[in-house]
Amino acid sequence: MSIVYIDNPPPKYGHQLKNQIKKLPSEARSYFKNMFPIMNWLHNYNLIWLSGDLTAAITVGTLVIPQSLAYAKIANLPPVFGLYTSFIGTLLYPLFGTSKDISLGVSAITCLLVGQVIGKFTATEQYISGAWTLADASIMLSLFSGFIVFAIGVFRLGAIYQFICQPAIAGFMAGSGLTIVINQFNKIFGVPNINTSEAPYLVFGKTLINLNHSTVDAAFGVAALIYLYGVKYISQRLMHKYPQHNRAIFFFNTSRGIVVLVFGTLLSFMINHFGQFAVSPFKIIGDVPAGFNHMAVPVVKTDMLGFFSSDLPGIVVLLVMEHGAIAASLGKVQDYKVDMSQELFANGLGNMLGAFFCSFPGTGAFARSAVMSKSGARTPLASFFVGIIVVLAIYVFTPAFKYIPMASLCAIIAHSVTDLICGPTVWIKFWDLNPMELLVFACAYIISLFTRIDIAVYVPVVLSVLVQLYRSARPQYAVLGRVDLDPELGRMTDEKLTKQHDKNAIDKLDNALFFPQNHPTLGSHVQPIDAGIVCFQPQENIIFQNAAFTFEKLLEEIEKSTRCGRLPAEKMGDRPWNNTEGVGKSQLKPLLHSVVIDLSGVHQMDYSGMEAMLDAAVSTERYSGQHVHWYIVTGDSLAVRKSLLFAGFGNQRRDGKIPGRFLSDLKHGGEDGGHRPGVEGCRSFDPHANQDSDDDADEKKNGFDQVVVIEQVKLQHLPTFIQKTIGKHAKNSSSTIDKDQHAQKFTTAACNDSAQWCYCNNPSFAPITSITAVHDRFPYFFRSLHEAVRAALIGKAISESYPLDSISVISDRSEATSPRERNSV
Repeated sequence: MSIVYIDNPPPKYGHQLKNQIKKLPSEARSYFKNMFPIMNWLHNYNLIWLSGDLTAAITVGTLVIPQSLAYAKIANLPPVFGLYTSFIGTLLYPLFGTSKDISLGVSAITCLLVGQVIGKFTATEQYISGAWTLADASIMLSLFSGFIVFAIGVFRLGAIYQFICQPAIAGFMAGSGLTIVINQFNKIFGVPNINTSEAPYLVFGKTLINLNHSTVDAAFGVAALIYLYGVKYISQRLMHKYPQHNRAIFFFNTSRGIVVLVFGTLLSFMINHFGQFAVSPFKIIGDVPAGFNHMAVPVVKTDMLGFFSSDLPGIVVLLVMEHGAIAASLGKVQDYKVDMSQELFANGLGNMLGAFFCSFPGTGAFARSAVMSKSGARTPLASFFVGIIVVLAIYVFTPAFKYIPMASLCAIIAHSVTDLICGPTVWIKFWDLNPMELLVFACAYIISLFTRIDIAVYVPVVLSVLVQLYRSARPQYAVLGRVDLDPELGRMTDEKLTKQHDKNAIDKLDNALFFPQNHPTLGSHVQPIDAGIVCFQPQENIIFQNAAFTFEKLLEEIEKSTRCGRLPAEKMGDRPWNNTEGVGKSQLKPLLHSVVIDLSGVHQMDYSGMEAMLDAAVSTERYSGQHVHWYIVTGDSLAVRKSLLFAGFGNQRRDGKIPGRFLSDLKHGGEDGGHRPGVEGCRSFDPHANQDSDDDADEKKNGFDQVVVIEQVKLQHLPTFIQKTIGKHAKNSSSTIDKDQHAQKFTTAACNDSAQWCYCNNPSFAPITSITAVHDRFPYFFRSLHEAVRAALIGKAISESYPLDSISVISDRSEATSPRERNSV
């Protein structure tokens, strides 16, 4: 039977660097392999996958053509630019993408932001004079926004998407969708002279005021809306009634946009052709040139780049936000993993190369990607087939695009984005969860209706970051108490706690549960751990922005539940300015004996957090007027463990120069503590074998040999040095110990069934046949809260049983360097 002591020493920086250098070749191979995810599945491509990809491509292809033409109008650019944007990204995506459902190309929300930028661009003197053109603006925006997104993907910074919270995304998408619908109303109803570059609420108001001036365009627009929503409603009913025909009904539903475009174009052609109008009586797209007439190497104009420099960040954030949202959501629905860095790599590269074909910034579109998923796409190669359809449209169908009615096109736009608009249930959901979530959502939603769309991008993102910073700076914490499940124990007040109760409290600890003292349900049943013991649980990482707050709350709880160790001076003039309160009932409180702090949920602790914890240790000792022991529940975080060892909380050896501070358990930044035995594999050790024999004589002189009486209390959860010392004095109360014999005793019993103390730091060595317990190598570190509380209770019981404060003497065996120093403790 063996007790195993484990340690998790922080690795040296030199070792970390060597390991990283060794891993560099394999990581480089993995990096370039992950850059071409098509190599993982292309060799398994088969006819079944091909059938699914072709079906999805044809379905999405009938949708991408009208959307490309329509969304280009939102961007205030020629319609053919929309086809250019939907071409190159779809062809390249299968090489680099990790989603089978993403459809790169024009996006309504991105086009809305680009449209506002282009609206500002067309008012410049350079554009009016002809020095700048729309093609130049489109190329510059696509090239540099794509380059930034491409760089994010190359450096594998896709995690930046996680800094944008879901309420911000949802609010921005909903507000942008409503903005697009409002901007299309005047074109659907044929209301002339409406400036859509104004704030959406003004556009909506002016449209309603001038609704009586509608033209014949309303016939095309209203008829298109009726058909689009009618088919959608009928399809939903038919799918519910005839589920066996869902696939056919689905294709009928998704083709409604192309049907509107075909029939609207045919009717427009017949009216203009047979009516022999010199000018069309309603608005049509006009001539759309065939082929890639603007294809060329981009020419960077520095003055134009300076003009767009303030708009590029908003476009980049929007590209990352929209593409990341649709990729992540479809990946969850279809149960596959999406590499966000690789997605941004593919998106950025598509926009960069699209600049050679005069495209404008594009990204994954919600509507088309959802249709791609529902159409049965099997691999990312479906996107390639969509690109082929777009190329055919550019070269073959452009003459027919001339007669597309603008009202029908705007009806398709409005209908496509209505799914982005959130209803009241979403607002209620965010409110029920957290009002701050609703605040972020509402800001993104409302701002997009009253100002420029780029501000609606920045404000919610910044607001969500501020909310997170506030939550980090003011973290949650809990002061824990115990609920004893043994009905015989009952619920006692601090005044009724006796030494017998202390023993019962230890005995009943196995049946105790720990809850916050302000628990909403069990708060009235939660009692303190024990008089003079404070149990504190931080519930966030302890880092520079919250370290002071966290330990201030701990000190407040200590001052609330315990008394100061020194009485204030009788004369008010002799007291410090910050301690003018009288004695009163505060002296009835117990002295602080120990602090149990649960860091199992803390995964990061930086230098500021470490210093704040050390300052708290100094303050508690100064306040209580005696040694205060810290019993720490550690998790598996190397960063937290290293900080605690660096601050000396592992052995808690007192620093003689600075009262209250501990000597570091690390060797000036090294990984080994001062008491760590130089062993390899598995070897027993005695942390006190290197003490002078005078130490033991000094202990006996202080009456320490009487500790044998405390064996009646459960000792297995005491810190290691207490266990060893008590066991040693129970067996031999002599004043001296042969260090060699003592060390040999533990060495010869190492790693066998009879070994009582065993230290293991090599997981590959496992000769122990039976393990009775696993403890941390450092005496004040524990694996569970029960162990830490038990050690604190036993330590308090020992110290109260002996007037010489035996627990302090025991702990100071490793702190004092001479008998004189130990006697002074």
